[in-house]
Amino acid sequence: MDLLELLKRPEGKTLEFKRDLSSPEGALRSLVAFANTAGGTVLVGVEDRTRHVRGIREPLDLEERLANLISDNITPRLVPELEIIPWRRSHVVAVQVHASPIRPHYLRREGLSAQTTLRCS
Repeated sequence: MDLLELLKRPEGKTLEFKRDLSSPEGALRSLVAFANTAGGTVLVGVEDRTRHVRGIREPLDLEERLANLISDNITPRLVPELEIIPWRRSHVVAVQVHASPIRPHYLRREGLSAQTTLRCS
């Protein structure tokens, strides 16, 4: 995955930037929306408004935490591609989701509704 090319693109229906996962709800909602529509990528370690790459200190830990959050919170099961991308002296974690053949996906604790399956934050 080419980080420089992704950073040139604006956030939208297929791309989201997340500074970190201190509040994972937004990233999970984006992944659900991507799976239910045309697919997309979430980049963790990038500020959303400025596209400034802050990076991730412990990318392997974040990758594991993210995989667990996805497994525990999204139904039906969603298996995205997780990639750690080196950036200068840091890393960005990219989560790519393809349009799902078994949609709709939703956040388990909210249940199935149009609002939770299609909204991107």
